[in-house]
Amino acid sequence: MANLSQIAKKAGCSISTVSRVLNYDPTLSVTDKTKQKIFRIADDMNYSLPKNRAKSGQNLAIVQWYTEEQELKDEYYLSIRIGVEEAAKKYGYTIERYFKNDLLDPIKDAVGVIAIGRYSQGEINDIIQKNSSIVFVGQDTLSNNLTCVVTDMITPVERVLNFFLDNGLERIGIVTGNGRTNDNHEKIYDERLKTFRDFMRSKKLYTPKNVFLGNISPQSGYQLISEALESRNLEDFPNALFVSSDTMAVGVLRALSENHVKVPEDVNIISFNDSANAKFTLPALSSIRVHTKQMGARGVLALRELIENKVEYAPEKVVIGTRLIFRESSFSPKEKD
Repeated sequence: MANLSQIAKKAGCSISTVSRVLNYDPTLSVTDKTKQKIFRIADDMNYSLPKNRAKSGQNLAIVQWYTEEQELKDEYYLSIRIGVEEAAKKYGYTIERYFKNDLLDPIKDAVGVIAIGRYSQGEINDIIQKNSSIVFVGQDTLSNNLTCVVTDMITPVERVLNFFLDNGLERIGIVTGNGRTNDNHEKIYDERLKTFRDFMRSKKLYTPKNVFLGNISPQSGYQLISEALESRNLEDFPNALFVSSDTMAVGVLRALSENHVKVPEDVNIISFNDSANAKFTLPALSSIRVHTKQMGARGVLALRELIENKVEYAPEKVVIGTRLIFRESSFSPKEKD
């Protein structure tokens, strides 16, 4: 009987594409012609589709970089985990969850591992020593020859900045934060900050004082903007802000309100994540929607492909796109100056 690798070679597609087509993955974007070609080749080579469910007793381990309490306060990682669990249950896996500070020795008996979050090189090495059938969700690990699912962090930032410029807003700032891995061995750099700096420099509009760096929290967003407004006139303050998380944006909005700065008339704000609370802030936040549940589900599918084709499997980096949702905190696409 043919395997996925043989079908992929004959179809001129990747193993990942063939697997997703044959498993009727609704998130896959390929032409009907390609799908028909793959199904025809699979039929000609007498390929039998695997049953949709895992073998009885197969455990899938979910490793979280947060404690359970921390995760409950962070909708981004919580939603990814829910996406993983829903997809895993669909395929018949039983689930074992491991949070920060949990002993990871039991994951060696799991059929595979989904690691959610941001890990240092030492932490990555520790996990893969226990189980090498692993997919990371939320961190680019392709340089480690490990499959990963990540959010597009470049295109949405450039889109927001171009939107601001198209509306005549050139004093653009960014509110963001860099963190550290749980073992405190490595810094976590925000890729969006680099994109912001590169873009603004290319337009000769970069101003270092318009970069506001703090912790990812409402308190930090509030403090950063409050302190800036105490020392600067509104004419010298950004008339547009990209905020790297809705969490920080809540504090930014409060600081602007207390200083009688109107949003979006004085300052346009577009945030990132589009969490459940974004539509309930005053004013409601324009925000970049991250498809976190899809990230989790795609991680499970990638893990299934790895398990099934481990000998011939090539690590891959799956990048999930985003969507910009306009609400009251920014001009709408039709409101150009």
